[in-house]
Order: sequence, then C-alpha cells, then structure tokens
Amino acid sequence: MTVAAVVTAAGYGTRLGSDLPKALVVVAGAPLVVHAVRRIARVAARVVVTAPPTHLPDFERALAGLDVTVVPGAATRQESVNAGLAALRLASHDIVLVHDAARAFQPVAAMRAVVAAIEDGADGAVPVVPVVDTLVTAPAPDGSLGEPVDRAGFRIVQTPQAFRAAVLLDAHARGGDAATDDASLARALGYRVVATAGHEWGVKVTHAGDLALAEHIAALSAEEETV
Repeated sequence: MTVAAVVTAAGYGTRLGSDLPKALVVVAGAPLVVHAVRRIARVAARVVVTAPPTHLPDFERALAGLDVTVVPGAATRQESVNAGLAALRLASHDIVLVHDAARAFQPVAAMRAVVAAIEDGADGAVPVVPVVDTLVTAPAPDGSLGEPVDRAGFRIVQTPQAFRAAVLLDAHARGGDAATDDASLARALGYRVVATAGHEWGVKVTHAGDLALAEHIAALSAEEETV
C-alpha cells in the first residue's frame, strides 16, 4: 500500500491581488507550494502538484530538488484533481491525500491523522476545526440581521482530505461537477467519511491580508518541519 498525494496549486489567486499564481507567492523565504510539499512529503511517498498550464516552468523551478511531479491543472478544481490522480497511477488499495497548496502550513500531525483514519477502515477522512465566530443566517431582503445559529453544531473543513484510492477514483468518475471538495463527492455516493482533528495553522491563504498571518504561522511552525 502506498500513500500518495495531489497538491492542488492550479489557481491564479485573483483574490490575493498578486501577479503570480497564489501558490508561488513567497512566504518566509519560500513559495507557498514549497511549504505545502515539504510537509506532505513527510506523509506521502509520491506527490503530484497541479499547476496553472501557463506557469509550469515556474513551478518546476520552485520545486527543483523536491521529489515531486508537476502536471498542468485545469479550469475547475475537480478537473485538476483528476489530472493529479491520473499522474499518480494509483492501485485501488492505496491511500491518496488531496491537499490545497494555500493551506501550506497544516501540521504534519493533522496529515498523519487522516491517513490513520483510512488505515482504521474509513473510506475518507477530513480534518476539521471548531467555528469560533458568531454565526447568523443571511440578512433579510431589507438588510435586517439574520437569526443566530448555534456554532457548536458546525465545523470548518480543511485539507488534506484522505481516501482509499478506489473511493476517490469512483467519486470522481461518478460524482457531479458542482462539489466544492472531494469529501462531498464521496459522501454523495454513500461512502463513510470521518472527521479528524485539524489545526489552526491549516488556515487557507486567500486574501492579501492573510499573508501576514501566514508569515506569523511560518515562524511559529518552523520547528515543526524538523520534528
């Protein structure tokens, strides 16, 4: 059994306001995708990165020296993950992780937890963290504040999401094209996906303001890469 990973980095990150694809933005001396690959490579024996087709040489240069394959991504996340899965050539009994390069500082312990859940018999596993903000429903048409929602019943979903390879391949073959993540595809087909403990460092870098937080997390987590 092999543990393999697809790191999705094919987005252009327009919300970040950068001229570069988001995964190439440098934080703490290295592009986000490099931080992500360094961590997940401690869990996965094979790693494929999906990159914007227009920037493949840039990604290959950034990742030089790391044991990783770079393939062109596609217009949608699902199509990009499919490209990564095709490059991995998985056996049905393998374990595959799907990770977002924008969550570059997810601790290795959280990654190992999703793999352990698959080894224990789950079809899929997703790291989650509690909601800390107050939640309300959407505003009324007149702008009135929505109704309070009990945040205790909700969790924030992170990556990497892990699956038995046969499950993820089936989910992508038979699932729809509107899912926002791979776990949704698998659950829609009746597969058992469990929750594991995520971490606050697994936050997704999305907006320019997130870069300062990423720099802070990088400094806090520097020792984690050597543990």
